[in-house]
Amino acid sequence: MSAISNETFSRLVLEYTPNLYRLALGILHNREDAEDAVSESVLKAYEKLHTLRKRECFQAWIMQIAANEAKRIYAKNKRVSPVENMEEYMPDFRDEYHELWDMVMELDIVYREVIILYFYERFSIKEIGEILHIAEGTVKSRLFRGKKLLREQL
Repeated sequence: MSAISNETFSRLVLEYTPNLYRLALGILHNREDAEDAVSESVLKAYEKLHTLRKRECFQAWIMQIAANEAKRIYAKNKRVSPVENMEEYMPDFRDEYHELWDMVMELDIVYREVIILYFYERFSIKEIGEILHIAEGTVKSRLFRGKKLLREQL
């Protein structure tokens, strides 16, 4: 039996949808694809709800599903055809540091995803490693390199 009820699942999904969207948008650079990734993630999470053992692991668990789904869509899009004019697909998402967000969005995907998870979503290095299925050392090196690239842009 799942650690959470359907009602709790719905409440948590509503709470974390902005986080899921921000992560998917950071990976995909495209609003429509990010929305698709979030929708698919929620559907997959609901279907696999029985595998969640602890309620307190829900956020990391669903973020992992969203990261995997966004990467799946990214890989599929990459195979289909490259977008020549990326500007028309750039997101409208802005935070109070929109210039910094724009710089983050210009980073290579491997740096972008760890920067978003660490600084915007406040996950620990260990949690990011679990979400992205990479070693903690890899997370640290990508964070270091991503921050270095951002500093160079500033």
